[in-house]
Amino acid sequence: MPASPPPPSRTSRLLRFGIAVAISVVALGWFVAGVDWAPLWTTLADIRFGWVLAACVILVFEFVLRALRWRVLLRPLGVQARVSDLFAAQVVGAAANTLFPLRAGELAKPVVAAERTGRPLVEILATTVMERVFDLFGMVTVLVTMVLVLPTVADGPEGELVRNLKIYGGAFGLFALVCLGIFFVLASGDDRARRIFELILKVAPPPVRRLFLGLFDGFVAGLGSARDLPALARAGALSVWMWFDGALAIWCLFQAFGMALPFGAACFTAVAIALTVAIPQAPGFLGVFHKAMEMTMVLWGQSDAAAQGFAIVFWAVSFMPVTAIGVVAMWREGLSPARLTGMAKGAASGADPS
Repeated sequence: MPASPPPPSRTSRLLRFGIAVAISVVALGWFVAGVDWAPLWTTLADIRFGWVLAACVILVFEFVLRALRWRVLLRPLGVQARVSDLFAAQVVGAAANTLFPLRAGELAKPVVAAERTGRPLVEILATTVMERVFDLFGMVTVLVTMVLVLPTVADGPEGELVRNLKIYGGAFGLFALVCLGIFFVLASGDDRARRIFELILKVAPPPVRRLFLGLFDGFVAGLGSARDLPALARAGALSVWMWFDGALAIWCLFQAFGMALPFGAACFTAVAIALTVAIPQAPGFLGVFHKAMEMTMVLWGQSDAAAQGFAIVFWAVSFMPVTAIGVVAMWREGLSPARLTGMAKGAASGADPS
């Protein structure tokens, strides 16, 4: 297995954090500068709050599904975990990512799981790459479903958008599903499979090659010595369910705002927001999230006020309920902001956080 790259320096981490904050500030300023407050307040006053509450419940349930999937991924490694313990770890990680810099939740989540299960941190960390790969699988499945369920629109900008999504989104989604299928087959194989994967990746640029080899090696490490194909299938099914859960929450928000948009538009929005939160930005996901959602809703023919109101409410239901639950879980775990920030810095410098 190739050697791990050296950890980034403190200057590099501070530079990346500064860039992330700058991106958020610019995006938030851009969003606020475009708001016409009177139509926005009128739009927000007409919201159907029952649908907003439904979206909140559905989005919190997503973390139950994440906990169920994590238990499936941990079981082949001999880790027997309760769903309640893994749910606590998931919401702590989500809250820490929202509240603190340096993606503190990426380490807080496995640390809480290790403490709750009494197992070594290295066993828990072995599945983190597997989670990312299954998230990618779920996202691509939702993308393909979007293409299948989007109704044909004859005229106007929205019709052109739907046609382009069906052509390019469908082609990319099917290609990605085939690639992921090859990935799963090779990762479940023996040492020769990695050499085959390396040969396939020779057509890619070096940075892409390193990224996917890292994913491959991490995925294989998460599998351990067992190649539990039924467990992989269950994890895949839960991943698809989880991503459709997110799309369903977005569809509920469409109803809250009286937007006559199809479920395929909710699938598109779910993929768009997943890509948005991956962009470097300040804690809280303020600005980038709002501007991306505003632009997405305008693409679907919504007015500026409706698009801006949707962005604000979607941000609130996406982060506020689970962050509140996560803060309570942090308090129960004795995780202070100083400790979480220290854990994140320790992870970035390669130190053992336990």
